[in-house]
Amino acid sequence: MDQERNFRTHYYEKVGFRAVEEKKSIEILLKDQPIKREKLIQFCLRYGVPAMYRIYIWKLILGILPLNQSIQDYVWQHRQEHVRELERAATLLVPESNAFSLEQKILGLKLIDEGCLPLNKTFLVTDSSDSKFVSIVQATSSFVSSDVDLFWISTKFYKHSQELFVSNLVQYQPDDIIQCLKKEDVKLYQHLSHHQLMKSLPIMEWLSTCYANVLPENALERIWDRVIGGSSAVLIYVAVSIFLILRRPLLALQSASHMVNYLSKIPEDCGDRIVNETLELLHKYAVQFPVQSESPSSDSGRKVLKHCA
Repeated sequence: MDQERNFRTHYYEKVGFRAVEEKKSIEILLKDQPIKREKLIQFCLRYGVPAMYRIYIWKLILGILPLNQSIQDYVWQHRQEHVRELERAATLLVPESNAFSLEQKILGLKLIDEGCLPLNKTFLVTDSSDSKFVSIVQATSSFVSSDVDLFWISTKFYKHSQELFVSNLVQYQPDDIIQCLKKEDVKLYQHLSHHQLMKSLPIMEWLSTCYANVLPENALERIWDRVIGGSSAVLIYVAVSIFLILRRPLLALQSASHMVNYLSKIPEDCGDRIVNETLELLHKYAVQFPVQSESPSSDSGRKVLKHCA
């Protein structure tokens, strides 16, 4: 019976039925007055977000737009004007900012907004948190079409992801990745351990930037759906999935430096496979709790995500 259901689900996904159902479901949720944020979060965790609604849903969950649709236009006008005021301030405080890259400009606006613009304004990236933010801006720029969207989504997602990462820092460590990989593929685990790959990989940077500029764009946005929904465990399973999907080339490489170089640019056509493998691991190792009655999804229970240990 399970095999039959899995085959049926796979077939429906292949011909696009699931995408159609998810689109209908999210449209129903968006008709609520006001929109229920918790329902959107549960939807993100379970399904991810249809591409046509992704940026809008992200804005709602991250608090960029209010849940009351009647005042969204009003609030967004103020958001736009806020960015314009920051841009005018940047022109006055940092005249040379016109020559900055887009990522540097957004970082400058963030620092001005927070009252943290350094006295030496010729080089804004002064610590690791700034470089992490720049990585997130670079990744976000491929999802949005305006500087205003880029500023608000980058700053809000960065704050959300760092709070999520810090709050789960004790629970989710690089060793969890290795232990999960050991359960999934002993041979690959032994090969990577033999070459001490985890000591050479910037794994904490992967986790703290939510794989910005690591995963291909088509995969990153689907992973960020879950992160915005509040899942930190997904970050562990992404790393495991990267190793599993790229198993053959990794086994063929005989040094950590060669592996790190290979993993620095994950092939574009591996993106969907990495996400699908990640979601399978999430389902495999998840613990189920009853879903709230207001959930938009079925009565099969919402999965609360934990790591492999």
